[in-house]
Amino acid sequence: MNFKKTLKFKKKDILTKWFEITINTYPEETSKIFNRSKNKFDNPVGVATYECLESVIDMLYENMELPDNQPLNDELIERALDSVIRIRAVQDFSASRAVGFVFELKDIIRQIARDNLTNSFDRKVDQIALAAFNRFLKCRENIFLLKALEAKKRTYSAFERSGLAEELKEEDLLGS
Repeated sequence: MNFKKTLKFKKKDILTKWFEITINTYPEETSKIFNRSKNKFDNPVGVATYECLESVIDMLYENMELPDNQPLNDELIERALDSVIRIRAVQDFSASRAVGFVFELKDIIRQIARDNLTNSFDRKVDQIALAAFNRFLKCRENIFLLKALEAKKRTYSAFERSGLAEELKEEDLLGS
């Protein structure tokens, strides 16, 4: 069986193992909660994580036949990983811990596919990890900008209440 067929045939096993490893990067009690329910309302983080990982596996499957010199579409990868990376960006994860789960996919598939692996597969997983890192940095940058804007608004509001500042519009706060 070639690698692409193995990936399709073993998708459920790969996804289950990858999900388990990914949620185990959280504290023990949290990972138990994320693994408990498949309902979006009871367990939004667990379900979002599972769906993101499934999207990545599907995308990997669909693109396995691309030539080695043709990279995956970073925008599509980032979109597929967006929910899980956003969640990790607002939590207390370092960049390496936040995206490290992507590299676990290599080991999982090595255990399952063994002889059918290709260098192309390794490169594609590396591209996925780099896109995840890019998304993480964008999310952290947005968080920083929101915090900075909020600090500006609080400071301005304090000056305004004390009569030390004249009224400014939000555009003025953003521009400076």
